[in-house]
Amino acid sequence: MSLSNSPRPLPLWLKTGGSVFAIWHVVAIGMLALAANSGPWPAPPPIGADQQVGPLFARAIAGDFMFPVYCKPLRMTNNYHFVSNLTDFNAVHVEIELKDESGHVVKKVKLPDDKANFWVRHRQGVLVFGLAQDQPVQVPATERIAPAGQKARRVEFLDMTEPGVLRLVEKPGNEVPTDRPVHRPSDSGKTLAESYMRYLCREHKAASAELIRVHRPPVMPGLWFIDGEPAPDTFTEIKTYYGEYRREQ
Repeated sequence: MSLSNSPRPLPLWLKTGGSVFAIWHVVAIGMLALAANSGPWPAPPPIGADQQVGPLFARAIAGDFMFPVYCKPLRMTNNYHFVSNLTDFNAVHVEIELKDESGHVVKKVKLPDDKANFWVRHRQGVLVFGLAQDQPVQVPATERIAPAGQKARRVEFLDMTEPGVLRLVEKPGNEVPTDRPVHRPSDSGKTLAESYMRYLCREHKAASAELIRVHRPPVMPGLWFIDGEPAPDTFTEIKTYYGEYRREQ
């Protein structure tokens, strides 16, 4: 009597079930990636570039069924459209000036740090990205005057005090510029900025700190469809001053 060493074949029901599950898994991940927004794509002026939503059938399948039923319980919510693929975001880094009691700069810190390792730079990049999410300021269409005996409502916004320089200011609502788009830091961005300045002041025994965000607006794809050379300020860096933070005594 001879014994065979060949493995026993899998039952047909197990092979069929495994194949169905594998196909289901690939389709679920594929629908999630396909339903994500894509772009930026060239668009007519004044838009210049625009994000496009995914196909309707993919959004319906992924959003209404596969995402809540399968992907979300498994924590597989990444649609594989990473921040590095979104070229319409500003290129940004942060400089923090630490000062002593007399106001002299004793140390400068840059984020992301060019000398840091990959993992530290990644975490620093996440922090810097949170400081780049400015929000538009809703400016009333008509001038608003405060009632007699009351002060006008004050609005915090980023004011261009000189070419290429934005400063965080707080002015009455009727002094907010209406001839151009006006933005302000997001609430989470302000919290991040103040928290990190407080940490650096405590770590380096500094009396105060000032955070300066340096960013360069993205070059939209539609620019290359316009005849002639780009405007001189297309590649100009813009510095945004968040104001000075003083360490608690």
